Amino acid sequence: MRNQGQKSDLSMFIQTFKSVLSTLPVPCFILDLEGTFVFSNDATTALTGYQRERDFKRSFLSQLDDEYIDKTIEHIKNVLTGESLRVQIEIRHQSGKNIPVTITSIPLEIRGLVQGICGFILEQTEKSASIHQLYDPSNWDKIFNEIDICLWSVDAKTMETLQISSACQRVLGFTEEEFVQNPYLWLDILHPKDKSAVLEQLGVLETGESVRLEYRIRNNQGDDKWIYDYIVPIFDDDLMGPVRYDRVVMDINHRKKTEAELKYLAYHDPLTGLPNRREFDKQLRKAIMEAKRNEQFVGILFIDIDRFKDINDSLGHKMGDRLIKILANRLKSHLRADDVVSRRGGDEFVILLKNLPNGQVIDEMAARISQVVAEPVTLHDHEYRMSVSIGTSFFPDHGHDGEVLMMRADQAMYLAKENKAGIQQYQQGMSKSLSRKMLLEQYLHRAIEKNELYLEYQPIFDVYAKKAIGLEALLRWEHPVLGSISPVEFIQIAEESDLIIKLSNWVLESVCSQRRIWLDRSQSSFYISINVPARQIHQDDFIDSIKQSLQKYDLPPELLKIEITERTAMTHVEKTLKTMRALQEYGVDIILDDFGIGYSSISYLVQYPFNTIKIDKSFIQGLDNKNQKSVCRALVAMGRNLGMNVVAEGVEEMEQYQYLCSIGCHKIQGYYFSRPTSVEKVETFF
Repeated sequence: MRNQGQKSDLSMFIQTFKSVLSTLPVPCFILDLEGTFVFSNDATTALTGYQRERDFKRSFLSQLDDEYIDKTIEHIKNVLTGESLRVQIEIRHQSGKNIPVTITSIPLEIRGLVQGICGFILEQTEKSASIHQLYDPSNWDKIFNEIDICLWSVDAKTMETLQISSACQRVLGFTEEEFVQNPYLWLDILHPKDKSAVLEQLGVLETGESVRLEYRIRNNQGDDKWIYDYIVPIFDDDLMGPVRYDRVVMDINHRKKTEAELKYLAYHDPLTGLPNRREFDKQLRKAIMEAKRNEQFVGILFIDIDRFKDINDSLGHKMGDRLIKILANRLKSHLRADDVVSRRGGDEFVILLKNLPNGQVIDEMAARISQVVAEPVTLHDHEYRMSVSIGTSFFPDHGHDGEVLMMRADQAMYLAKENKAGIQQYQQGMSKSLSRKMLLEQYLHRAIEKNELYLEYQPIFDVYAKKAIGLEALLRWEHPVLGSISPVEFIQIAEESDLIIKLSNWVLESVCSQRRIWLDRSQSSFYISINVPARQIHQDDFIDSIKQSLQKYDLPPELLKIEITERTAMTHVEKTLKTMRALQEYGVDIILDDFGIGYSSISYLVQYPFNTIKIDKSFIQGLDNKNQKSVCRALVAMGRNLGMNVVAEGVEEMEQYQYLCSIGCHKIQGYYFSRPTSVEKVETFF
């Protein structure tokens, strides 16, 4: 720590930075060389129950049980040598209860000598909830993964540095001397794109308000770096305006990079990098508004790859993914710069054509896309020729909003596939020709009564415990004439009508009945999860139906878990949250399914009462990609840091399994252990 023109010691350090440390929303304390508390902030008092005036003039060790004392002494000794360290221990609350915590300790250098320790506490249990009440949870648990924290005091009038800690060089990239010699160095290194916004926010300091800033700097290597800066103005009663600014400056570059990756994933398909449904819908709305102003046309091409299932079944999912990526690149390379191609999932793509002079251009583009896809593809040293079914619609002739245009292009594509026409433009009355879709809907109404539906169960394994801990119930339909109907096909039909409620209630009843049978056979150590669609969870009687089913079969609530997708969680948010909290209070846990594919964010993970997140299988199947590995690691770490169970879906290969274990994800579901299987076979797992 450098002090200009006056003697510096630990007391002066505390006096200087007391204001900024006192208002930090994270528990913070300072120890002297003897390990005695000489400062603590309000957050520490709230966490531990000890009062500063009475209890904090004592040794830190006095608040620990014997089993943690040796470990803590060693920790303090190492920090006093000048090393920033983290330790996990339990501290004793004033009431006698132990609190598991992680403490980040930073040596306080004053005039070149370590004269104390500054510690920051993160509670391990219910950490995210406690932090959320104090401040944005997306910041603090990640900020303190980086333990370089710069403490800095500057003159409010001259901007001269009064005191600055040695950590500032690691955070900001410049030495203490450089900041002392150049009062305007900080202004010089502010990123040009952030400077005006930062300087504008500094204006509130004059009114006595503190500010929390996130901005970029250019360090001495010329690299951009994200910084968190918490600034508190200090006033002298005899003077107008603040006399100095006390600051806590932290490196948040790693967090920002992780957030950028997650934000990218929120709007892009992880396999192809193409815009996902969320981004496409946004672009479509914007394109229609522009077309209305400019009296132009907007076109939709709904594309489905023919016989893609044959590739997956014969060559495997890896080759299927490779084919999808090849075709995605082809589609992207044959569009205009303003046009958008999106992957809707599976083997479906949608193309948005903007600013068209007429509707004829759409048919020309569809023919061109069909030819592009037909070019041979080499997989496993063999050439394959693919074809597509394309349905088209355009604004304004076929609809005036994006949802209608998409639905009609989808209808046209379905008819093109059914009639093997290749390309089909939407026409009035076309929905009446969708014979298979309508036929399936009619058959589906009678499927329950005719006992055509059944459940398969896929185990979820805890590889550390070496056992199956749960099952996911999966709905299947075997029609006596049409044979096995894909869940992707019939569930979509059900979701477009009230049939989905009927099917979901049948699944709930069947699962509870089967779990009762297993419980009577003393198989009591696992849960069953069921997938609940948005339409069902928003039913007024949904909670009652869950309770009644559990009570009917005398089942403990913890044996049933509810899986909802990110999209469901983001629909009717207030009502969904109320329902989920009521279920969890009753004892039924909620699982966030398909996590990461485009709808949720860190703030929602904290807001919703999820105990478990399931990482979508698209991330697992892409683990041969280096960037995909990094994202997967970030998702696992984020879930664990928020105190959640993390389950990886779609694990099919040993390499995927080994990598997941190496990053701490030990709850696994997928073909590597077991395909979805019958009641009789699944019993062997327990």
